[in-house]
Amino acid sequence: MSDNTTTWALVPIKNFTRAKSRLSAALNAEQCAQLATCMAADVTTALRNCTKIGHVVCLGEDPLIRAFSAEHGCEFIAELEGAGLSANLDHAARQLESNGAQTLLIIPGDLPTITTTDLDTLLKEHSGGLTICPADRDGGTNALVISPPTGIGFLFGEQSCERHVQAAQAAGLNHRIICPAAFQCDIDRPTDLAQLCNINPTGHTGRYLDRSGLRGAFSQLLLAART
Repeated sequence: MSDNTTTWALVPIKNFTRAKSRLSAALNAEQCAQLATCMAADVTTALRNCTKIGHVVCLGEDPLIRAFSAEHGCEFIAELEGAGLSANLDHAARQLESNGAQTLLIIPGDLPTITTTDLDTLLKEHSGGLTICPADRDGGTNALVISPPTGIGFLFGEQSCERHVQAAQAAGLNHRIICPAAFQCDIDRPTDLAQLCNINPTGHTGRYLDRSGLRGAFSQLLLAART
């Protein structure tokens, strides 16, 4: 269920200079920033190439994420100063709904293996209400599709999948949980990065891993862990 003129995608993006701090045991600050930028570029590229999505919007700090959005052909909403992720998503959802959005896909910028086929499949599965892709590691929410965009208040964080389900039930919205493999590959820890290198990603992320030498180094790390 998705009309591409009324289906919008929203990508919350953390300031690249502070991104991926949990990788700091293995990467320096510049490498974390470059990796985060490349992953977000791959996510926004997949979204923009998805024919079921009419608008792609980045949510983040101004002016850094605004510049990234313009470079990658996306629209932009500035974060509210001092507000957390969920409050900023609520703010953005209200704004997008007022601009004509009827269905909203929220997806983070650190799922670099996502393809347009994965997005098409997710949106095809969505039949109104709430569709959630949970995070395998902590019960969080790795992607969410909701119709209407303001159907619930967002509750992101650990164990947020269950909180989102409870919110949907309280609001009288149908809900479903689906677990496509592509929506499980978020990159937060060195072990995630090692697995990503083993998957051999392409696009912006793959090119960065090659030219930085990280693909070889982390592939060796994963191989050593298995022996």
